[in-house]
Amino acid sequence: MKIVNFMRMQNESYSAEVGHIAPDASSTEASFARMTTSFRLPAFASIAFLLFSLGCSSSDPSGTDERHSILFQDVNRFIHVHFPDGHDEADPMPVLLAFHGAQDSGFGFQQGARLDREADKHGFIVAYPTASGSNWAEGCDCIRPDLDGVDDVGFADQTIELLDDLYEIDRSRIYAAGYSQGGMFVHRLACERSETYAGFFTVGSLSVPLSLNCNPDSGVDIMMLNGTNDESVPFRGSSEGSYALKGALETYFLWGAKNGCANFRDVQTIRNGGRTTQVHLIESCMGGFRVRLDEIVNGTHEWPIGDIDAPSLLTEFFRLNR
Repeated sequence: MKIVNFMRMQNESYSAEVGHIAPDASSTEASFARMTTSFRLPAFASIAFLLFSLGCSSSDPSGTDERHSILFQDVNRFIHVHFPDGHDEADPMPVLLAFHGAQDSGFGFQQGARLDREADKHGFIVAYPTASGSNWAEGCDCIRPDLDGVDDVGFADQTIELLDDLYEIDRSRIYAAGYSQGGMFVHRLACERSETYAGFFTVGSLSVPLSLNCNPDSGVDIMMLNGTNDESVPFRGSSEGSYALKGALETYFLWGAKNGCANFRDVQTIRNGGRTTQVHLIESCMGGFRVRLDEIVNGTHEWPIGDIDAPSLLTEFFRLNR
């Protein structure tokens, strides 16, 4: 089952409210709608996913959901927060910031990403911020939030401060995950806020313009999931001027070089059900940092759930399950 939920466009008029996009009359939608995305579940899961969406599944998350807002750059910005019940308030919890794809919202991403279940199981908070106009300022200077001076990096900073005010959080264990255009924004956070976050997880790519100005202050733990048949974020990258994207392997090597890593060619083949992943992993980096790329053979543009399971992979990579 696939739920198609967004596209990325060059010209759009955007509002401060969540999850809505209104193309200008001059939008070149056909040229820039390169990101049709989906949550991918096993074929047999259609009914189960419907029950999950309606809140009727027996395996629903058991924690607490809250909605908060921040007045930032004179705009009300929204964050949906999920935290596990029954946690000892004297024990600070890790935090995961989860960034949705374009033309989506934090709440929309929360419904399909299945991260809340991992949070309840392992005891961490998940915050789902919403972009000001359905796109994040990913640092390419090619989309409206960038061109209009939206400071989404600063908004992420303020989201962490809000969480620190509201809950007992572990500031040394803050993580960022992003899906598609949200994944591109997570690459920006890795470039500009390496000392704020303990790790990064992306289903997306690194824009070429951002890569030219990517100078992290420290090493980064980063994991990437990319499908070899992804037509929206091509595995081998794309050359579209300011929209150009680095390929997945090129991005993997870039982060390895920035981390001072060796042994780039450690590759393991993993088969889960009917799906195959080539896992590229570098652990011999300065400071103990890790770089991992899961190359999903024949994978499309998706947040994978099932045989290849993004939520559990994320939890394991960040060591949130220990």
